[in-house]
Amino acid sequence: QMSKADITEKSNGDQDHEESNQANTNITDSMPTKKENDTKNESPTTTSTTATATTVPNTATTTILSSNTEGDEAEKPMSKSQQKKRKRYEKLMAIKKRRKQQDKDAKIAKAKAEGRDLDAERKLQEERTISGEGRRKREERWQERMKSADTCFKICVDCSFEDQMTPKEIGSLSNQVRYCYAANKSSHNPVHLSVSSLSGTTYDNLTKVCGFPDQWRAFTCSDKSLLELHPEKSNVVYLTSDSDYTLEHLDDTKTYVIGGIVDRNRLKGLTTTKAKELGITTARLPIDQYLHLCATKVLTCNHVFEILLKYRELDNDWKAALLDVLPARKDITGISK
Repeated sequence: QMSKADITEKSNGDQDHEESNQANTNITDSMPTKKENDTKNESPTTTSTTATATTVPNTATTTILSSNTEGDEAEKPMSKSQQKKRKRYEKLMAIKKRRKQQDKDAKIAKAKAEGRDLDAERKLQEERTISGEGRRKREERWQERMKSADTCFKICVDCSFEDQMTPKEIGSLSNQVRYCYAANKSSHNPVHLSVSSLSGTTYDNLTKVCGFPDQWRAFTCSDKSLLELHPEKSNVVYLTSDSDYTLEHLDDTKTYVIGGIVDRNRLKGLTTTKAKELGITTARLPIDQYLHLCATKVLTCNHVFEILLKYRELDNDWKAALLDVLPARKDITGISK
């Protein structure tokens, strides 16, 4: 049997042992294990890697979505109207290509029927181009045609109405000035062509044409007004369909002015009003005396210009000149006398 003192000593020993074990346990719990250290050391890397991995798929997803969107836009079906326009365009291009080939074949067939050697002609043309002989011959022919221009009437296009026209109308006027020059250059009897008050958008449009204005033959242009360019009022005649005077013949001492205006019948009487303000004589072409027009009698600048040229070429025959120039859409009927 154990005494009371032994029991007390043993109890105290057991209590000390439990406190020692508890202390060891607390120390062990507070110290990180190797696995936990490894986990902590690897944790930032793993997090960074995870974040990177997460970002890349998002970028890839965005790229894929963008590609799909572009593909959808590219593969977006056309509307019925767009399909019709596309078919019509392709049909016109096919017709144009076929006609071009037909014209080429017709020229070749005609040359062969006349016994011409096309290869030899092409070779000769290349030689003349290299030597400059072709240019010299064209220049000689042009100078020959221009001999009578100094003793002939002159034509001027007055472009002082640009501020009253729309951009589309100004574009049409620019083209009409080009047509006038082209008709004059190819004419057998060219005249001196001038353009007054040429500035703004009209001038800018013409500067896009190759060679304008320095290389244009028998052509002068200026931003000066009509009377500054042609100061002799007595020799200036303004052509307008609203005039009370009918032009019977062309006087070689006169300068005939064409109003550079494209108004789609919107600005009526504008050229007549300006001519009266400047004190210039007005006249209209003798259309009513020779032709019956179902359409409007207002003509484009280039049509008026070509009629004046043709009148001179066709021995002062108004009717022949009018019939030669005016388009068929005017529904022209000649008046027999």
